[in-house]
Order: sequence, then structure tokens, then C-alpha cells
Amino acid sequence: MKFLIYSTILFLAISCSREDFRKVNTNPDNIILTDKDIDVRAIFPNAVLAQQGNDFEAFYDWNRNIKYWSAGWVPVGGMGVVATRFQTPFSASSNPYRLENLYTRETMGVGGACFEMRSLIDKMSADSSQRYKNIRAITYVPQAYSAFYLSDIVGSVAYSDAFRVRYSNDPNALRPKYDTQEALYDTLENQLKAVVAVINSNPTSGQSTLGTYDLYYRGIGDEGKNWAMAANSLRLVIAMRMMERKPAAAKAIVLSVLADPIGPINSRAANWVFKGGPDRANGGNYNLAANISGQKNVVDFMYRNADPRIRNMYRRTALTEAQFTTAKNNGSIPATEVYQEYTGRPASFDAATANSTRHYFNNFPGATVPYSSEIQAGLFNAAVPANAGLGQGRVNFPVITYAEVCFMRAELAVKGVTTENAMEWYYKGIDASAGDYDEWGNDAKVFNYAALTPAELTAYKAKPEIVYNPARALEQIYAQQLVNFYRSFNELWAFKKRTDYPFTTGYIPAEILTNGGNVVPMPRRWSIAPPQITDFNYANKTAAISQMEEDPEFRALSDITGRVWWDKQ
Repeated sequence: MKFLIYSTILFLAISCSREDFRKVNTNPDNIILTDKDIDVRAIFPNAVLAQQGNDFEAFYDWNRNIKYWSAGWVPVGGMGVVATRFQTPFSASSNPYRLENLYTRETMGVGGACFEMRSLIDKMSADSSQRYKNIRAITYVPQAYSAFYLSDIVGSVAYSDAFRVRYSNDPNALRPKYDTQEALYDTLENQLKAVVAVINSNPTSGQSTLGTYDLYYRGIGDEGKNWAMAANSLRLVIAMRMMERKPAAAKAIVLSVLADPIGPINSRAANWVFKGGPDRANGGNYNLAANISGQKNVVDFMYRNADPRIRNMYRRTALTEAQFTTAKNNGSIPATEVYQEYTGRPASFDAATANSTRHYFNNFPGATVPYSSEIQAGLFNAAVPANAGLGQGRVNFPVITYAEVCFMRAELAVKGVTTENAMEWYYKGIDASAGDYDEWGNDAKVFNYAALTPAELTAYKAKPEIVYNPARALEQIYAQQLVNFYRSFNELWAFKKRTDYPFTTGYIPAEILTNGGNVVPMPRRWSIAPPQITDFNYANKTAAISQMEEDPEFRALSDITGRVWWDKQ
């Protein structure tokens, strides 16, 4: 966190002197600024770091909850050791830490930073503000994403009426009304579509650019086009969420995005991703529990198909084949078990004690290591010196990638929402995802990193379960999405809620999670705490909760198996 705070201060210190701020603060209601008075671009890193630098979110929301809730990770002691976290968030009355991202992180949150940039641009002279039209439009994209990201697991949020308090004498600015999730999606669609329209219609010549102040694209490529593609891709993601509730509206968004001259993200080079610095010591709250494995059925699917991504996600089992054979001969491993270099653990709570599966969690006589493979921790935490002598790597935090866009387009084609070639987008998605995990593994200096080769990628796509099969195309696309979202916690969880994949049988069979023989359902949202009567915005918060409770699928406030609006049963 010291790195993040220092970086923000440094940006502001370089760009804005005390005299610059004196000009702004003397009479903020009447002043006319130029782009020489204050470098508005210096505020943009605050928005990026607010969204990407919340180590409490990493610890409590991701590493303690979502990855276990979605059965993406399994600890060495089995899911029973995290049972209380699986059943409820860190505190039954706590908000998810991503709420801070939108409203308060890095002094103002994503929303406040983006709103402030637009406010300052609007105070510029006509000539100056004209040069900032694209930047002004771009600020809506991270703001929209942060609001969408928060709403995804809590439902209604303060958005359309929020962020006004610094700019209004209206006392109600301190009491923003809440947008329902349905209304929020409409608002975000309109804002993002407007962003794309501004960039499509506004020549880049003569326009100021964020350049290296943009910590996502880092001054690489055509900035306006990059952000227009990001906006269109976010529109696609929102449309996918809407499909069960408003299919006609969702289809209209999809067709609008694909008809746009710029369209969604169209290459890995245009990935919307945050890259941590090469020496960023982001330990502490980014630390993972010891000896975490992937879920067995997913790892098995990857292993039997020689998926090249597997080595950047998991380490080979430390149990040698000779040790495996010894354990098998003495009965520590069932006679039917076959040695694999990569092995996950069953996610069921009861698996750690069941005779047929408990060996996945055990150390064996003559070996001080468990059977199952560990995850590549360096992919998530740059403070892990994965390879002795190589030092720390760098961590990639994907927001929306080209691979994700490809798989969405393949899925939409199979479902008949579009007339695109599903097979083409399926294979493009595999290529892009393999390229991403190769790059991210190399950046992270994962243990025993080996570069991706064209030959192994070709061989992977020739495997019978991977070769595109029109009769099972949707399942194939889902399987690839599931693997691809390994590094995207929220999207993995949302994908499982949206599709109910894995299916009971198939390439990646669903595992029924039981605890003491009782089925344990996957949580679907965060618990919602009712406001205190002393809360300054008590009336609006209460009204928002009452509205969500009208939907019987939402269930009780503390019931995290309830559903927000988009997650229709």
C-alpha cells in the first residue's frame, strides 16, 4: 500500500504546484481554467488505484471468500476449514470491500476522481475543454465499471445521484438516492454508448491524451480507440448479465456493440488490464493461505487435454511417481488411482475425510508433501519469490480481456443471439487465453516457467474434447470460459451463477458439495446490513433494501444464497 500512496502523491506533486491549486481554490464556482493551470490527467491514477489497489478487498473478498465460494480453490485441510467463510462473508453485517473502491479509496474513490476530472474540464476555457473531450468521455468508463462491479453482488447502489456533494449546495447531495440494478444497467449503457460516440466522432489530432497517467493502457496504442473498445466490451458484459431478465434489451446492446465501427476489444494488445510494477512488494493482505489447490475436476480436464495454461496456474505435484507407487502399494492411495503430474482436490466439505478422496489432502509416508498440486501463488502476489534467484515478478489484474470477448461472442453465436461464426471465436478465445496466461506467468516468474510454443497450442486444439463440436459447442465454450476466468475472481463467480456450469455430467462434471452429508449451495451475493437509524442516508438506504426485498429470490438480508436482480433463477 505504501507504493500506491507514494505513486499517487508523486503524480500530483509532479503535475500541480501549490500555486496551481491556489488558482483552483480561490473561487471554484467562477474560475475559468486552462490546461496549463492544472494537469487534470494527474487525477486519473487515483481512479485506477482506487479500483485496483485495495489490499483489504484482495484479502477478505477474494482470498477468504469468493475463490472458495466458487469452488475455485481448495485448501489442504479441505473446505471444512473455511466452512464459516463459505457460509457467510467476513462479517454478516459487513459490506464488501469493493464498496470502498467506488466511493472512498485513495481519498475519493473511482467515482469521485472521475467526477472531479469532469468538473475541472468543464471549468476550462472553450479551447482547452475542446482538447479534453476524449479524456472527459474516458472518465465514464472506469466509473461505470466500478459501479457495475459493486452492484454485481449487492444489487442497488447510489450512482446517478452520487458524487455531487463537493459541487452542490443542495443538502440532499449528502443523501443520494439508490439506483436499482435494472436502472443502473440502463444508465451505464447510455453512458458507455455516449463515450463510444464521442470518441468515434472526435478526431484524435489536437486531443490531449492521458498517456502514462493511464495506468491501464500506459500510453500504449491508440488511447481513444482502446477506451472505446473497453467501453463496448463492458457493454457486452452487462448485456450477458441481463440475458435472463431482459433478453430483447440485452440482444439490442450486443448488436449495437458489434455494429459499432470500433467494436469491442479486438486483440490481446488491447486487453483492459492493470499491471503491477516489477518490484511492487504487495505482500501482506495479498498473501494466500499455504498449500491451496485447484478444484479436481477442472484440473483433471486441463491435464488430460495437455492444456498449456496448466503450468502457469498450478505447480506440478511434489509427490514423485515412485512415492505415489509406494503409497498406492501400502494402501494410502486407492488401487484405482492413476498418477498425474497435476492434480486438484475435490471441493466437497466431506472429501477430506471420505476414504475414497482423503488422500488428496494427505502427506504420505516417506514424503512430506501432499498429493495435490499447489496453485502458482506468484500469479496472485508479486511478493512471492517463486524461483530462487529470479526475484519478485509482477502481477496482472485483468478487467476485461480479448479472450473473454471472444468467448462471449462464441457463446452468443451458439445461442442464436448473433449470426457470427461460433467456431472461429471459440478458437480465437483459446489462442488469446493461452497467450494471456503465458504472458502473466512470465511476468509473475511462476515456478518453472516455460514459454508457450505454437506446437503445443496446436496439439491442444486437436484434442477430441477441445476440437470444436457443434453438438456440444456450448459446453465446450463454457469449459473454456471457466478455465479462462481462473485469474478473474468476480467473473468466475458470476459465470457460474449465470450459466450453472459445470453441468452434472460432461467434460468438467459438477461436484456436489456436501457437509456432513448435507448439500451446501454456492453463495450468490453479499449479505446486506440494514442501516442504523442514525445513518444520515437512512431513508434512501431503507427504501433500496425494501425494493430489493420485493423479489422473493433476494431472500433475507443476511442470506447470501439469495439473488440480486440479474441473477434470475
